[in-house]
Amino acid sequence: MKKIYTKVAAGLGALACLMTMTAGLAACSSENEEPKQDDGRKLRQLTIENVALTRATLTDNGSTLGAAWEARDNEATYLNLSSLIADDLRYGNLTSSSSAEYSTFTGSVYCGGGDKLALIYPTVSPAGVAGAFTINLSGQTGTLSDIAQRYHYVYGTDTVTSVTDGTATGTIESMKSLLAVCKFTFKNGGSTIPVKKLEISYYLGGYSSDYPGYATVNVLDDKRNIIENVVATPEDQENWENPLTVTLGTETSDGVYVALLPCGSSSEKVTFYFSVTGSNGTYTGTANAYLIAGRFYPVTITLT
Repeated sequence: MKKIYTKVAAGLGALACLMTMTAGLAACSSENEEPKQDDGRKLRQLTIENVALTRATLTDNGSTLGAAWEARDNEATYLNLSSLIADDLRYGNLTSSSSAEYSTFTGSVYCGGGDKLALIYPTVSPAGVAGAFTINLSGQTGTLSDIAQRYHYVYGTDTVTSVTDGTATGTIESMKSLLAVCKFTFKNGGSTIPVKKLEISYYLGGYSSDYPGYATVNVLDDKRNIIENVVATPEDQENWENPLTVTLGTETSDGVYVALLPCGSSSEKVTFYFSVTGSNGTYTGTANAYLIAGRFYPVTITLT
């Protein structure tokens, strides 16, 4: 009996040792495994570096406009295009971090790994399962700073390249301007006309028509694919009510800056109607032109 007991005890000791070693190996394996990342969509702190070009700050260089961001004063809207395709509208605001032509944007974003995001400046409120947003051109005051802060819309797409549980990073190629900027100087008989109020209309069918005060930007097409080359489309003409009116805080003869919708082409120009009112009275006239988004047009127009 003593001999049998000794063998059993020895066997139990060996089994206990083996179990201890196995548990130890399992613990070591668990500690060395890479933690799995959840790349599903959730709220994360997103950082997009080197966001280029905008008209956040505008500088008139004569024939071109220089552009730069302003640190913390510039907010852009993000719109998650990937979730929008699934009828889930997710958007919010991001903030610039530096005063330069290139800036980092950060903010809380609902996103997952690989998501495509739209970045829109200045801030907008996308609506509905189409995710479209509206551009409002009314209320301009004729200055570059006013356009920079409220009217010169730019658009770009970003890809979420990596995520952790609470953070995300993204890359963006460039921002595209959706409007044209004009600098209008008006003359009569060689003399510059002082401007306090400027009215602009399209000239259609031989009579003065109105100007679209609003435009829509669609980000998905009819098949719910992401539109790569978005455009600002004027609202239906039946909704046009008034000319585009620019009211200056101070009368000036040095030029009036206005953000306008792109229109026409080199082979089919649009006729614009201008009415200028100031201390010298009211002057009117027309000009034929086509406007390309992102271009700057410093022009002098003769009125009577």
